[in-house]
Amino acid sequence: MTPANVLRWALRRSARGVGASWVGGLGYQTGLILLPWCLGRALDAGITTGDRRALLLWAGAALAVSAGLTGAEFAMRWWSTLAAVRTGNALLLRLAGRVLGWDATTAHRFSAGDLVVRATRDVETVVVWLSTVPSLASGLLGFVAVIAVVATLDPLLALVGLATVPLLVVVNLWYPRRYERANAALSAAHGARADAVEDLLSASTAVRGLGGETVLVERHHAASATVRDRTLALARVAAAWSAHAPFVPWLATAVGVAAGGLAVLDGRFSVGGLVAFASWMMLLGRQVMMLTFRFNQLGDAWTAAGRIGAVLDAAPALKDPADPVKLSTTGALRAEDLTVETEGRTLRLPRLAVEPGEFVAVTGAVGTGKSTLLRLLARLADPATGRVTYGGTDLRDAALDDVRAAVTLVPQRPLLLSGTIEDNLRLGRARISDADLREACRVAAILDFVESLPGGFGTEMGERGSAVSGGQLQRLALARGLLRGARVLLLDDVTSAVDGATERRILDGLRGLGVTIVFATSRPAVVAAADRVVDLENTEETAGELVGRG
Repeated sequence: MTPANVLRWALRRSARGVGASWVGGLGYQTGLILLPWCLGRALDAGITTGDRRALLLWAGAALAVSAGLTGAEFAMRWWSTLAAVRTGNALLLRLAGRVLGWDATTAHRFSAGDLVVRATRDVETVVVWLSTVPSLASGLLGFVAVIAVVATLDPLLALVGLATVPLLVVVNLWYPRRYERANAALSAAHGARADAVEDLLSASTAVRGLGGETVLVERHHAASATVRDRTLALARVAAAWSAHAPFVPWLATAVGVAAGGLAVLDGRFSVGGLVAFASWMMLLGRQVMMLTFRFNQLGDAWTAAGRIGAVLDAAPALKDPADPVKLSTTGALRAEDLTVETEGRTLRLPRLAVEPGEFVAVTGAVGTGKSTLLRLLARLADPATGRVTYGGTDLRDAALDDVRAAVTLVPQRPLLLSGTIEDNLRLGRARISDADLREACRVAAILDFVESLPGGFGTEMGERGSAVSGGQLQRLALARGLLRGARVLLLDDVTSAVDGATERRILDGLRGLGVTIVFATSRPAVVAAADRVVDLENTEETAGELVGRG
């Protein structure tokens, strides 16, 4: 989506609130224009003539206008903020929904830190801009109205007021593009620093003792220095823009006061009219400052919307078919003539046929494609050629939700979320009973460990499962995969970090499940327990046929 499309969507999404706020903004601008007029009338009709009644009348009018101003400003800010926050939440959910639907290829286009910046700083920038749209729209009308009322006072003063317009146009054409370029550079710098911060916080433990923490800190310092430099560059543009724009009406005020003052001395103009003129020109300067600030915010929002739009445009390579075919409730899992393009080479994978309830071990040296095969079997990626079928149905012809329900992959390097053990096992699925949790943990040989903890299933895991060991992490991830209840279970070396006795308990538990299992492994115990073994290093024409039995 282009920046314009993102901002238009935000405006449509919050149209009612923005509309109500704009009405308040019109009342606010009306009050700002009426107040100097009331003051001018109080001077001319009350003070100059010595008429106390007229003075009190116009002073009361000024008080009433001030009260109306207060109410109108409150309404403008309240409704715009409420609409903007709601739309910002909707935009964030839309971003999250898009990211959750990505496949690995699409996800690799964006770094984690940069995505965080787009979902936080950039969304907040759009929210801030959206909350100021009504004041921008009403402020433009107020600006035109001030020029119009000044034109009614005196021809010379009208000429002074109108002379500000072309100068303001020049100023506000000169700066926006410079501001946009500087802001885009700053946004990119924030994304790079977010990546550096994430590495510093998450990877520092892994590289401690290797001297790597110094590298991470220095990289963070360099990224922060870039953010500082680009922040200052943006600030210089914004400061110059904000200073030059209001200087034009302020200069006109000085000229107008001199010209109007001479007209008052000659008896051609009233003191109240001159005060009203000066007040309106000061209001004009204030409005120009406000409008300049709002245009700055529009520039910020335009840049942020472009970055958000890039995420929304990043469609996954894996998509549901136009007319999905229902998957069978059972059947053989087959891989036929699969090839994958990876790192500039073509990886050919052997034929594979796994019958319902069969336990097949997939072996091979590093780089032979064990993990790649499992990803294809789970349709987390599509092959360049060939096909994967379940029950005779090509997985590409089935809905992705049906594939996910039928086939579950437990990866070699699982990720646990911040929260409790129970939170990680359930992942929001309230229908899972406590008995189901315990049974999955028993099969994964992790139940004894969980029950030994003071908090049991309510124990906090720490960020990314930092509170548990590698083997415990693998077993908890396995239990979480078992709770999916899938008919096919794909396991990527999930016993690589456990001891032999624990591994045997896991294998015994898996054999009792009665589900189809494809286990990528280099562990002899898994190979011995499997019904069949497929060796990916066998590249003969019959590759993928039975090469060993457990």
